[in-house]
Amino acid sequence: MAAFQISELPSHINTYERLAVWAAMSLQSAANGLQVNVVAGGGQAPAVQVQNAVTADNQNRFVVAMYLPVDQDALNSSTEKTWMATKEITSSAPGANLLTN
Repeated sequence: MAAFQISELPSHINTYERLAVWAAMSLQSAANGLQVNVVAGGGQAPAVQVQNAVTADNQNRFVVAMYLPVDQDALNSSTEKTWMATKEITSSAPGANLLTN
């Protein structure tokens, strides 16, 4: 993936929820339509997808799906944090609109 600079994080992101959606939208933008096979014989799905949906409780919600590759050795490491096992899916940067306030 493109290197992330903390200065690219828009300053008005002040909750974990906003951070999660911003990160997912940035990765979706950078992945630029990358597809993965999720179920054998079931076709392909976007590697990262963020969409707005109204759920059964009549609430507008962001629905986030990400299929990120994992380094199995790093995942089983006794010294690394779990999230450090995530492998890159792209070397592209997200759209500039996601990197500003």
